[in-house]
This record gives sequence, C-alpha cells and structure tokens, in this order.
Amino acid sequence: MDAILCGAIVVHSHIGFQSVIIDYVPTKRMPKIRALFWWGLRAGTLLVAVGLYEFETNDVGVTEAIKKIWTA
Repeated sequence: MDAILCGAIVVHSHIGFQSVIIDYVPTKRMPKIRALFWWGLRAGTLLVAVGLYEFETNDVGVTEAIKKIWTA
C-alpha cells in the first residue's frame, strides 16, 4: 500500500511540474533555461523517490506517519 502511494506521489508530482515547465518556459526563447529546468526536474524527482524509499524502508512509512500525525 505504501509503495503504491509513494509511487503515485512521485509520478503525480513529476507530471505536474513537467506541465508547469511546458506551459511557462518557452522552448524558442529560452532553450538552455528549459533544458536546465528539465534536468532540475529529473534530479528533484530522483531525490524525492530516493527519500520516500528511505522513509519507507528505514522508518515507519508514509501511511503510519500520517496516522501518527492525525492522532497526535
């Protein structure tokens, strides 16, 4: 359950930020900046995926953390 949730969070965030880059950073006017944003998105997505994986495997996990926060 947690793995599916974490995967969905990563994919959803990546697609959302990708849409922002496509909409607001034009290719014709700023090709190098757009490439920089693409690589930043890839690096950020990888960083979030690794962070969530570490949180899942070495800590309580996302759903358990939400439960603890909710009942605190």
